[in-house]
Amino acid sequence: MSSVCDNLERFVDGELLPVDAENFRHHLARCGACESRMKELLALELLADDALNGPAPERAGARPSWRSRSWLMVVPLALAAGLAALVLVPRSEPASAAPELWLADAATRPLELRLTHPGADGYRPYQVMRSGAGPKPQALALRELARLEEAADHRGIASAFLLRGDLAQASAFLDKLPPSPDLDTDRAALALQQDEPEKALVLLERALKARPRHAQALWNQALALQRLGLSLRAAESFEQVAKLGERGWSDEAARRAQALRSAAEQERQDWKGMRQDCQRMVDGGAPLTSAQAEALPGMARVCLYNALRAAASPERVESLRPLAATLDRREDGTHLEDAVRRTARRDFSARTPLAQEYARLTRGEVRGPALESLLTRLREARQEDLLLGALAYADPRQFPDEYRALALETRDPWFALLAEERQARAEARADAPQRARERLQAAVKACAASGKQAYRCMLMQRELGLVMARLHRPVDARASFLAALRAARDSREWGSVRNLLQDLGQVARTQGDLVLARAYVEELLLQTPEGCADSEVALTSLALAHHRALDFAGAREFLDRAVQCSQKPSMARLALLADLARTPFRKPGDARLLEQGLGALRASGTQDGGDLALLRHIEGRFYLEQDAGRGQTLLRQALADASKLPAANVSARKARVYSYTSLILDAGRTGALEQGLDLFAEEHAMPSPERCVLGVTVDDERTLVVARDADGRLLGHHDTGREAPLEGAEGLVPEAVVKALRACPSVDVLARPPVQGRAGLLPSDIAWSYRVGGLTAAPRANAKARRLIVTDVLAPESLHLPVLRAWNPAHDTGEGLTLLRGAEATPPRVLTAMRDATEVQVHAHGIIDPTVADASVLVLSPEAQGGRFALTTGDLKGQRLRGRPVVLLAACYAGHTSAYLHENFGLPLAFIEAGARAVLAATQEIPDDEAHAFFEPVLARIREGVPAAVALRDERQAWLRRSASTWVQQVLLFE
Repeated sequence: MSSVCDNLERFVDGELLPVDAENFRHHLARCGACESRMKELLALELLADDALNGPAPERAGARPSWRSRSWLMVVPLALAAGLAALVLVPRSEPASAAPELWLADAATRPLELRLTHPGADGYRPYQVMRSGAGPKPQALALRELARLEEAADHRGIASAFLLRGDLAQASAFLDKLPPSPDLDTDRAALALQQDEPEKALVLLERALKARPRHAQALWNQALALQRLGLSLRAAESFEQVAKLGERGWSDEAARRAQALRSAAEQERQDWKGMRQDCQRMVDGGAPLTSAQAEALPGMARVCLYNALRAAASPERVESLRPLAATLDRREDGTHLEDAVRRTARRDFSARTPLAQEYARLTRGEVRGPALESLLTRLREARQEDLLLGALAYADPRQFPDEYRALALETRDPWFALLAEERQARAEARADAPQRARERLQAAVKACAASGKQAYRCMLMQRELGLVMARLHRPVDARASFLAALRAARDSREWGSVRNLLQDLGQVARTQGDLVLARAYVEELLLQTPEGCADSEVALTSLALAHHRALDFAGAREFLDRAVQCSQKPSMARLALLADLARTPFRKPGDARLLEQGLGALRASGTQDGGDLALLRHIEGRFYLEQDAGRGQTLLRQALADASKLPAANVSARKARVYSYTSLILDAGRTGALEQGLDLFAEEHAMPSPERCVLGVTVDDERTLVVARDADGRLLGHHDTGREAPLEGAEGLVPEAVVKALRACPSVDVLARPPVQGRAGLLPSDIAWSYRVGGLTAAPRANAKARRLIVTDVLAPESLHLPVLRAWNPAHDTGEGLTLLRGAEATPPRVLTAMRDATEVQVHAHGIIDPTVADASVLVLSPEAQGGRFALTTGDLKGQRLRGRPVVLLAACYAGHTSAYLHENFGLPLAFIEAGARAVLAATQEIPDDEAHAFFEPVLARIREGVPAAVALRDERQAWLRRSASTWVQQVLLFE
């Protein structure tokens, strides 16, 4: 957009936030005016540096921003012309660059990472400045830079800027390079400098896949892994560098690898040794030392409570007082010493046998009926502290009120938090995850405010992440897990770190980030090389990640290793068995493994209705490949079971979507195209269309496209040749099908996750829309029109977004129009105003920020209290748009969706679910000065009764005939 171009100078100076800079980079790639202007800014800046600073290699102080150097605009034109000649006129034999361009004369290197340009990759030791300020900025030698420009050495120019911390300009010159492992490696270096190790890891994976012994990629991969806290994986990468035998680099890599391994091993030994000492103390051995209590206070407190309960005499209880005093001092309280005094006054003639039984409980020797018997005896003996401890070993859904009452009676904050955590766990398992989420969010907030009970707060944060994952909110789940991981690492809680690595790996896999998923899980495996049983979950997770990457051989290898480690089944393992059943990697014993696993999980009593429906789906998916009739019957039963459960049950939603996937693709495999199209329609709760319809689904390596043309003729395409996960919709529909649909007035597209919501599925000269959900009643013909327009939004200053052009409603006022503008355009007011509207227009900024939401968000005016400004898909949950409006989201990226295996997330889908009958939104940027000119005629024709798909197609084609601006091709229609 033209106003976005105003951000160019701030982008060049590196003043934009990372999210804004990323959005601007997408804009820059398509804006010739910005690219041309950026060259001018670069030339002027280099000229000024050369003219004012002379040949001096250093100058003090940071480089001033462009806006503070506006005097450069008056540089004499002759001098500027001379510079242009110097920089732009090619020479036949460019001279080699001087060493100062790469800061090669310095005794130490300025960056920890490595660059691929030979001049920038000479070895020198890396030195960290204690001030944290780093070395002084170095001036660029203009003439040497000009020689690189003559030679079109954009990689060299990018490296020179990157070495000096000018990340925006480095990125701009990297954009000029063709794809290669070197480019991916340098982009990863840039991402590391921008504190984006996850992005760097993906780039480096691609580089190393193409060139496994790429020295700079291996080095930067080690740094990315280290910054993610994956020390042992980082050590492996450094060790690969060490084996390459590079002067200087190999020695430093070996030292770094050894340091990482030593630190990780020490932390592991400390934690495991402490745990052994804890159990010995509970069994009557020596109390933990003050040093141990200071090192791992959370574990020490858990063990002290258990030791007090297992103590067989008052003297034993008193021996634990020094440890209690040490831990109390950390929390600035007396709760533990109070507990020692209370316990010492107990009647040990009745207590001792029960205390001994409690010690056995902590060793895992009292389970099932024996635990129930112990609980009964503890109640009868009125040993409340022992009962409180023993209840923690029971299912949290059992005796929730009793546990809470006992916990609060202690007046110990530790148990108050534990009661909340346990209650939330019970609610999540009882299919009330929303209540669990609210409870945990309040508890985590209280934890943060108190600054105490760090161990319990860390576990509470993890529990919140598990609930968010259950609610299928992976962005929120990841944020909670990362917060818990930071706390666990700070307190050296090695066991909790392992659990959180597993959690993060599963969330990354859910989000489709397979590189990150494997990194987390591989680290987890490296941490416990001697414990196969402890690695079973990690091996299963790694097998699933390989399957998502369509590496079926790798999936089978890790699945078999998981089975060897533990015969205890998991739903994830059974689902993978079902997926491999259609591949050459199916094994004869898989049916037995499946039946045993299904039986064990169903008999466990831990599965809710949605889980049971999902198990039924897995069974049907497996047998569909060997016995189609049996498989189809089981899948139909899974659909019936899922239909009886609330929409909020994520497992039920998965069972429904996955079962339709299996049935639809089975129809495609057998050539039953009509049956396949009927299933598409059935899933959408609509009659099977007789003409002008397209159904598309993708599942791993399989694709099915089925359509009816304008004459009702059925045609389709089925294949199983996909070799990589789906990235875009272009080319999914064969040309023969596209040609057949061109005669249609408009096409209803029944696309399933992950295809749904992607641009480019059909050409822009065809009138088409994504059909979302079933057919809904249109507003009554005589219904009063109520239009809502949201405009002139005051975006938060912290987002650094340009001000959009003022919208003038002079020609569009009158009865039935509600205008929310300026400070009034807050999320709550907009949500309230749109409930009865028949047309909704939102003119605002849209941003993609994975830290805020799974999909794009609309930037509205912030609320006075709390500053909430974003309108997200979550805000539309539960809303009811009674006017069945046509919705225009005139905001950049508003049509962007995030795809998961069982459903897509995005603003258009959320609006349809809330009751909108049509939504117009773009997946890319919208030029501010062109938005109204394009969208208003589209809306005007829709108001006149023209079908929305036709109105959009006609205006788009007219626009493309008279304008070179092609953003309109990214505008999608959802109905």
